[in-house]
Amino acid sequence: MIAHDVALPPLQIEKLPSGLTLLAVQKRGLPLFHVRLSLPAGACEDPRGKAGLAQFTVDLLRRGTKRRPAQDVDEMIESMGAQLFSDVSMEEAALALTVPAELAERALDALLEVALEPAFEEAEVAAGRRRTIAALQSELDEPSTVAGRALVSLGYGPGHPYAHPAQGFRRDVETFQREDALSFHATRYQQQGALLAAVGQSAPGELIDLLKRKLQQWEPSWPGRSQRGALQFAALAPSQTNRAVVIHKPDATQAQVRIVAPGLPRSTPRYAEAVVANTALGGGFTSLLVDAIRVDRGLSYSVSTRLHMNRRAGLSVFASFTKNETLRELVDLAFERMRAYADAGPEEDALDKARRYLAGLFPLGLESHEALAEQIADALLDGLGLEHLKTYRSRVLAVTSAQAREMAAELSPARDGALLIVVGEAEASRRALDGLCPIEVRQLEEFG
Repeated sequence: MIAHDVALPPLQIEKLPSGLTLLAVQKRGLPLFHVRLSLPAGACEDPRGKAGLAQFTVDLLRRGTKRRPAQDVDEMIESMGAQLFSDVSMEEAALALTVPAELAERALDALLEVALEPAFEEAEVAAGRRRTIAALQSELDEPSTVAGRALVSLGYGPGHPYAHPAQGFRRDVETFQREDALSFHATRYQQQGALLAAVGQSAPGELIDLLKRKLQQWEPSWPGRSQRGALQFAALAPSQTNRAVVIHKPDATQAQVRIVAPGLPRSTPRYAEAVVANTALGGGFTSLLVDAIRVDRGLSYSVSTRLHMNRRAGLSVFASFTKNETLRELVDLAFERMRAYADAGPEEDALDKARRYLAGLFPLGLESHEALAEQIADALLDGLGLEHLKTYRSRVLAVTSAQAREMAAELSPARDGALLIVVGEAEASRRALDGLCPIEVRQLEEFG
């Protein structure tokens, strides 16, 4: 093994005939047990006209099961000194618990009951619908949140499975009924494509045996496979010319700015080159854009570039905000510096800083029980394998100037056909952007 590589703890992976993957990781030290269930029930699975249903379904899981009401579910979790973690990405819904090691079996029973036997009572569905609508309405007061929702919707484009935020839209959530949650759960919460992970002090073989024993007990509640249509993922292609979308926020004195272009999927074999090139551009606090926009010009406190990498597609994004009076200056400067970076790539010193920063940071993301389960599960489900984690540091440190320069051009958010999104007062933003590119004004409510 190369000295820079990461040594993963002892682990065992087993794929069952049902399509379920079992993962067991031994982590000595703290006497804890962590269990994580990842299911192929992410936001990309939301049916047409039901954006947000994956998140809505997850939120309802702990609001009562077929065995106990919501209050008793809370007490079951809290009696173990635990909190139930739940999350929805574009690809997966995930549930997780961390408990003292001696409560491992109780934790598994609790997690599987919540995940596999939700009641979806009418009253809880109605209450959940009200909570979600209120939260989405409240988010319209946060320009940065609106910008984030807009870049996903507009960046991927109409009809793409990724083209909506996981929380959905009020217009869709208002239509959610108990039957929607029941149907989504029945067709997506299946063993095929799911992964059940355990991290604890025991040997991996013992943890696998524990998982299998529990699965036998819960088999009646968990069908193996479901029949559902395959999703269609069209390739993302930039438009021929730049365009701008201004999302009108009345009386706003500042403008949120996003510049978006097609990126790369998480499965790209050029992952290391991509993250290094992005870090040198705007992914770190000492990056080129931070120096140009924040340090040298004082146009904004927040400047970044990010790679939104999903399993089958991604976006390359510039993000910042500024006063209305300096909007054009910030946009022009961002385009200018990103285009120059795309032509020349990073300087050697900036490249070296980015490589060392990423290589040094990576092991910290594998220290906890929760992080180990999440990182290894994601690597397996995304088809990257364990080598993606083991060799991450050496691959990052090996990125050359030529590779970074090539990737800088390929991933620049400011390349031809870029989409500029501004959340701010429409008339002020239009005046500031006049002559830059075609401008379309949209209303705030479209993205809430």
